[in-house]
Amino acid sequence: MQDVRDINSICLHCFGTLDPRTRVCAHCGKRADDSTPAGAIPMRTLLSGRYVIGTPLGRGGFGITYKGYDLLTCKCVAVKEFFPKGYTKRIPHSCVVEIGDRENSKMFNYWLTAFIQEAKVLTSIKHLDGIVEIYDFFLTNNTAYIVMEYLNGMSLHRFINGRGGRLHITETLNIMRPVIETLWRLHQHGVIHKDISPENIQIVDNRKIKLIDFGASSLYTQNVQKPFFVLKKGYSPIELYAQGGAQGPWTDIYELGATIYTCLVGNPPAEAPERRLNDNIIPPSRLNVKIQPVRERSLLKALALYPKDRYSNIAAFQQMFYGEFMPNATMHSTTGFTPEE
Repeated sequence: MQDVRDINSICLHCFGTLDPRTRVCAHCGKRADDSTPAGAIPMRTLLSGRYVIGTPLGRGGFGITYKGYDLLTCKCVAVKEFFPKGYTKRIPHSCVVEIGDRENSKMFNYWLTAFIQEAKVLTSIKHLDGIVEIYDFFLTNNTAYIVMEYLNGMSLHRFINGRGGRLHITETLNIMRPVIETLWRLHQHGVIHKDISPENIQIVDNRKIKLIDFGASSLYTQNVQKPFFVLKKGYSPIELYAQGGAQGPWTDIYELGATIYTCLVGNPPAEAPERRLNDNIIPPSRLNVKIQPVRERSLLKALALYPKDRYSNIAAFQQMFYGEFMPNATMHSTTGFTPEE
């Protein structure tokens, strides 16, 4: 049933109802605070006639994500706004995005097209359990917005810290399996994530595992890149540091390997440029991690410094690290050893 409340009476913390006199929410007990952070959309803005904009959840190179409320479905949502750093600014006290000079405008429109293409791809695979579900996509305010499910839970980073800084191999396998399966399906659609880390893997309250934050992702099969990129120390592979470096599934495989390494060891490998000078990555078994030799070898292959030495597709990594095939995946020999029990 559609929510017909006055948007000024809606609590932007929990989306309950504010007391008209005290402006305190009857549900969560918090007082209304409508102060808008610098550069963000004004609080209580109504987008597309149905989405009430609340506080920003995060900012990145590509834009801003807000907590929002859908008046039509009465559900909490997350709203991502395309707002690339260095190319745009907000008209004061407005929602409208302003692009600077003509050159910026040309680049902004090109990358906006890439953002739209990615939104369409993610919408086409929104049925996948392993990614955040996309509800809506629209253009307004001289930019674009994606509306998606709001996830309650904790990041894998926080989960690892809560377990003393390390996870057992069995727990790591259970958490990372749905991530690997999700990446395989994304790669089949030509999408690479390029920002996989414990911070971008969400353990939802219902114990489902979700891959989030596609702000750095690319349609690698169409050779579409963005004007910005994410470099995360210990997780980003060498090709993301080099202009024109070939990117593909092997890019995600490196970041996946670094995430698994962090689960087991407690910290990621050395930063890729440092490894180019002195590549002495320490195998987990030498750090008191109980891991089968075949799994350790496959993990280190995923973490190979140069793409030519890694797995070329994620199904091959799945086969060696888990000792199991992905359904409907065509396998190619990529290693010189045989899986063990």
